[in-house]
Amino acid sequence: MKQRLLLAFFALSLFITSCGSDNGLDGNWKKSSEYSGSGRGGAVSFTIGDDVYVGLGYSNGDYFSSFYKFNTASDNWTSATALPVPGAVLRREAVAFSVDGKGYIGLGVDEDNNRLSDFWEFNPTTNQWSKVVDMFPGGARQGAVAFAFDTDGNGTNDVAYVGTGYGFLDGEDHSNLKDFYKFQNGTWSESIGYGGSKTTDATTFTIGNKAYLVSGVNNLDNVWEFDATTETWTQKKDIDKDNGAENVQRTSAIAFVIDGKGYLTTGLGGNGREVWEYNPSKDDWVERTSLENEVISRVDAIGFSIDNRGFIVTGLSGQNGLSDMWEFQPKVGENDDDND
Repeated sequence: MKQRLLLAFFALSLFITSCGSDNGLDGNWKKSSEYSGSGRGGAVSFTIGDDVYVGLGYSNGDYFSSFYKFNTASDNWTSATALPVPGAVLRREAVAFSVDGKGYIGLGVDEDNNRLSDFWEFNPTTNQWSKVVDMFPGGARQGAVAFAFDTDGNGTNDVAYVGTGYGFLDGEDHSNLKDFYKFQNGTWSESIGYGGSKTTDATTFTIGNKAYLVSGVNNLDNVWEFDATTETWTQKKDIDKDNGAENVQRTSAIAFVIDGKGYLTTGLGGNGREVWEYNPSKDDWVERTSLENEVISRVDAIGFSIDNRGFIVTGLSGQNGLSDMWEFQPKVGENDDDND
């Protein structure tokens, strides 16, 4: 079903792209370094120090074990250690995060459409992967979300949360979920689930000690805020027509954070090319410059923030994996000359 929706979405997006993106809104998209690996969608990413690791995913039925890392000092991609296969399982629609200076990937769905529940740890000192011994207690699932926090103020994330998705829990298969689990000191424990509808393919971003869960299947008009200090969820203003933000609603989108504001784009919903800025102090959304003509519409891409910069990379156009990367500059006017 999701694949049929993707084909219809991209047929529409071809027409929308031809209409241009010169809409007079603030912001500029600048072409950045091409991802060094094969184009892919449904990949994962995590950040350790000055490096952003992006890997796994699939394109046209081919699944990948490879990882590449982007360094902010050089603005270049280099090869990183692949997930060990056999041993680990190739997958898409997994989750990833970094805690205590190590990267973690887990969950997702394999080439035979089996959902997975395992997690793997990457140690950048040894450049080795190892399986996490403590089993994820929430069961196998795909399309979940993950976010992490530096709660002790030492500059490195020390706790992560994983939840929602589509999978198997308490004997019920093929179900959207709303539960969350906490990962700290190498072990899992159950956390409080958020108060919205059971959902999958939602989008999250973190600002300070708070995470925001936006939209998703069965949850299109909802925004929920998680406070890492109190470990509580609070519903924010609906993203609907009454608030002038109904086009924010979407699934399989990406997000990143710049200057304490969240930016959401791509995915299934709206025309897939709008860029929306969320201001947590005002609890409102403002539209910014859409993806420029050179940026192909996509779903299941990667969005990441590092050094107060926001990027989009990889993703699917139909069933074709993409490898281009773009940086969003919210305070710069649109400039087509930096897209070569």
